Amino acid sequence: MQKQSSPCSCNISSHIVDSGFYSSGYTTPEAREIFCDLRRYQRWLDVEAALAMAQAELGLIPVPAAENIRDNARIMTLDLNAIRAGLKVTSHSLMPLLDALSHVCNKEAGQFIHFGATTQDIQDTAQILEIQDVFEIIERDLTIVIEQVAVLAEKHMNLVTIGRTHTQHALPMTMGLKIGVWLDELWRNYERLQELKERLLVSQLFGGVGTMDPFGDKAFELLDLFSEKVGLQAPNVAWHASRDRITEYLVTLAIISGTLAKIADEIRCLARNEIGEMEEPFQMGKIGSSTMPHKRNPEMCEQVVVLAKLINSNASLGFDGMLNEHERDYRSVRLEWVTITDSSLFACGQLSLMKDILSDLRIHEDKVEKNVNMAAPLISTEALMFFLGLKIGKQIAHTLIYETSMESIENAEPFLDILMNRPEMADHFTREEVQQVMLPKNHIGMSEKLTKRTIDYVRGKLAEQNKHGGVKKVCPLMSKNGICCQSLSETS
Repeated sequence: MQKQSSPCSCNISSHIVDSGFYSSGYTTPEAREIFCDLRRYQRWLDVEAALAMAQAELGLIPVPAAENIRDNARIMTLDLNAIRAGLKVTSHSLMPLLDALSHVCNKEAGQFIHFGATTQDIQDTAQILEIQDVFEIIERDLTIVIEQVAVLAEKHMNLVTIGRTHTQHALPMTMGLKIGVWLDELWRNYERLQELKERLLVSQLFGGVGTMDPFGDKAFELLDLFSEKVGLQAPNVAWHASRDRITEYLVTLAIISGTLAKIADEIRCLARNEIGEMEEPFQMGKIGSSTMPHKRNPEMCEQVVVLAKLINSNASLGFDGMLNEHERDYRSVRLEWVTITDSSLFACGQLSLMKDILSDLRIHEDKVEKNVNMAAPLISTEALMFFLGLKIGKQIAHTLIYETSMESIENAEPFLDILMNRPEMADHFTREEVQQVMLPKNHIGMSEKLTKRTIDYVRGKLAEQNKHGGVKKVCPLMSKNGICCQSLSETS
């Protein structure tokens, strides 16, 4: 009988983002640190400390007690094993941490920890601080991606390429315009991110059912002071059961990730052997297949799409999280601990991948030109139709070109040869003038101006945005109590 293996006793996480082998395809070390258990606990402690100090300034609790809470609200000084044991006994996410804090505070200060707040006040506020850290990464990397795309659009502003619709050759355009469309969409995502901040980056301090009763007539003053200390805006009313802010965050990440996936998928499609116009970065040693040595698979682009699908699935859970009973229940919060964390990690990983792709994106101009020449003159039939229509009528010209095109495709015969043998062309048009009319480079319309207009607009907006400075750092206490997850993990 085969011996059964024992359960894994190693400390390696089973979640893909924590894999020692594959996490780089899903997120970044920088993003993972934000959601480290110990950093999360430190944020909760920071929020408790900020609450105590705000209450002390307003005379709600003794100043020495608040200072003692603040000075001891450091995860490195707490008994992590006791917290773990407490979680099993209490089934409460915050109380074991508060008990551990009370053990390192003096007796008087311990009585004023978490004074008047409810658990969700602390955890929601800290969760918003986590998101604020994520914003810093996403805004930075999205800006880099925008700049990379702007450079590509400018570089290839006049490169004539094939516009495709329904996966088929359509009309001539420029590669710059194709990339300019990406740029415009990326900028709208940047704007969405800025607009979201105004609604999302708020504190929570309203007590058990949102009445603020424990804080008496100092309630509003306390809310404003507390919010100032943690670096967030004060909301009008409790949002314990109103999770639309979180849903909007998840949906915004899904929109941003969708744009990145669209760009990556376009690169993937244009990397097909029979097209060969774009290619993600390649270096010797990169292997596409264990059995087909010739393969150069667009796996970075594929992974960007994979991450978009994962982020999108979490967005739908965000809508589920909007359903709460009465003034509060924890079903939404438990969803959010997964969806916010995973979507944030995936979004940071996706942006990191996209930066790498765009930093050395290969656009094979010779292949683009070759494809255009092969697609001509069919991709110029719109211009030809209007040209012929001036003499024989637009609808007659459409029918003529349609029939000629279908015959050319079906019989693999030159379009121009068939067209010039049609009776409608006799005595009206010469072969030379038709050839001239059908040159793809003559029918790119306003491609160059549209591209330049978009580049100028986005760069102007970015310059304006930079005048206002970068993303605000999180709670001052968090900066003071900045921790190293690796060293803390070793102490646990």
